[in-house]
Order: sequence, then C-alpha cells, then structure tokens
Amino acid sequence: MKKPMSEMAPVDSHTLAKMICAAVLIAIYSIGYSNEIYKYKDQDGNWVFTDKQPESEQQAQTIQIKSTQQQLAQPEAFAQQVGNNNVLGVKNPLSAPIEVEVSSPVFANQSHRQTIPALSTANLYQGKSAIPSFSFRWIIGDPQAQQDNHRYRLPLPANGSYQISQTFNGRFSHRQQPSQFAVDFAMPVGTDIQAAREGRVILVTDNYSFGGKDEYFLNKANYVMVLHADGTYGIYAHILPGSAYVKPGDNIAAGQRLARSGSSGYSSGPHLHFAVLKNTGFKTVSVPFSFVDSNGKSFSPSAGMELTGR
Repeated sequence: MKKPMSEMAPVDSHTLAKMICAAVLIAIYSIGYSNEIYKYKDQDGNWVFTDKQPESEQQAQTIQIKSTQQQLAQPEAFAQQVGNNNVLGVKNPLSAPIEVEVSSPVFANQSHRQTIPALSTANLYQGKSAIPSFSFRWIIGDPQAQQDNHRYRLPLPANGSYQISQTFNGRFSHRQQPSQFAVDFAMPVGTDIQAAREGRVILVTDNYSFGGKDEYFLNKANYVMVLHADGTYGIYAHILPGSAYVKPGDNIAAGQRLARSGSSGYSSGPHLHFAVLKNTGFKTVSVPFSFVDSNGKSFSPSAGMELTGR
C-alpha cells in the first residue's frame, strides 16, 4: 500500500526565487490560476505592477491574470510495502539529477541524502521496520558535479548588436549568490535567444505576462533551464510569454533557438538574464565562465560591451 509523503519542501525556493525570479511550480495536472494585480504610474511616470492595493489617491487599474498550462510532475518521496518489506523511496521525473534529503527514524542518523539520476526511482530504505512519518526536500543538480572549462557561445542572434547591461558582481542585482556570476544582455522584446551550450532542457516556464521592479514579481519570470554535460545548468530568464521553442526533455545544440527575449518577472526592462548554475549541496550558486567570439577567442564579459552572436 503506497503512502504519500508527509512533507515536501520546494526546490530551494528562496534561493531560486532570487536567482531566476521564477519559482519552480510544478504538478502532475493542469493548473488554472487567477491573480489580481494593480497597475499605476509612480511619481516618475513609470508603470508599476503590484499585488498590493495602492493608496486611495493613486489612480490604478485592476488587472486579472488567468492562465492554464500543463505542468511537469515533481519529484516525490513515497513509502510502500513490497512483499514482507517496507520501502522508502524517491521518484525523480525530471530530465536532470536531483539531490534529496529524507528524514525518518528508519535511518541511523535520522536523515539520508542521496543523488537521484534523471528520470529514475531509487529506494533509500528497505527493511522490516515500519516507516513512520517522514519529511523530504530536493534540489536540482548533482553536488558532486565538477564544472569544466567549457567556453560558452554568446546566446545572441547574428543580426544586431546587443549591450551587456550588467555582469558579474553587478550593481543592480548581481551582488550575491545565486546571481553573482550572471550576465544581463539588453535587447528588444522578441529577440531570438540561442543556446550558449548544448544540453538537455530541464524546465520551461513561459506563461507569465508581466514584469516590474516590485517584489511581487520575484517569482514570476519566464525561463528556460538547460542541463550541461558537466552537471552545471544554464538559465535563460525573463523570456517573452508563449515564446519557448523547446520543452523539457529536449536535447538541444549550441546555437539552437530556445525562446524570445522579454521582461517578465523582476525586471527593469527587456533583457536576457543568463547564468551557469550548480548545486553545491542544497545550495544553488552561479559560477564564473567565459564566452568565445566568432574568431574563437575567449573573453570574460564586462558591462558596456557591444556584442553580436553568430
């Protein structure tokens, strides 16, 4: 008889909210939601979107956001009886390895950590002891993965020139992990975004329509996440709603179109936020990397650079 998990923490949600401005909200069925937000102009004439009702003297428009989309199954822990044994296991339906921690009295140290490969199920405990209530948390990435010296293509199209508006340790939002080693490219809405490295698509969210600098938007960016051969993964964030060309599980080549640029989530204007991330043991961090230009020359990104893809 299968018993559902007693508790599950999201995939390091506080960290990921800051990192990609998008919570990994996934379920095994279609989800419909409706949010009410307020739109008004501040004293500088800039549009503000917020879920908090503004002061009465401010003229605000009320906007209803409705969406329905098919979401992926999320990792789950389970307890079940198999023959005469009790089994405590974890199922990982994602196209990337995950690190899990399950806490239960059946483990000598009261908790057990393990890496579960992509698209697999692992039994963490099997024995005669009854399995009481347990808790479970997970995070994307193998903590043993070692970053290689890969040189990344520019995630830009060949037509046009695009400026780096913020890079490593940037002044606006790249001062701490997990965005410390991220790069922002200013680009018009609808610009094609190309894969900086080959890999497998892990997650895609492209159903959120708004953006702004209010904290309301911290977990509402659209993005594509791609697993690399060395166990790191790239994040391409703030993409235009409905613009993803790929889906989870797709194997993609460097230079392949992923989505189009936008300004969804916590954003001051249209741009692409790109970072290379890894799990260091229940902590997601960005890691420094270098780009390679069309002449094969490596360079480190710096703010103000005008660049063209290939």
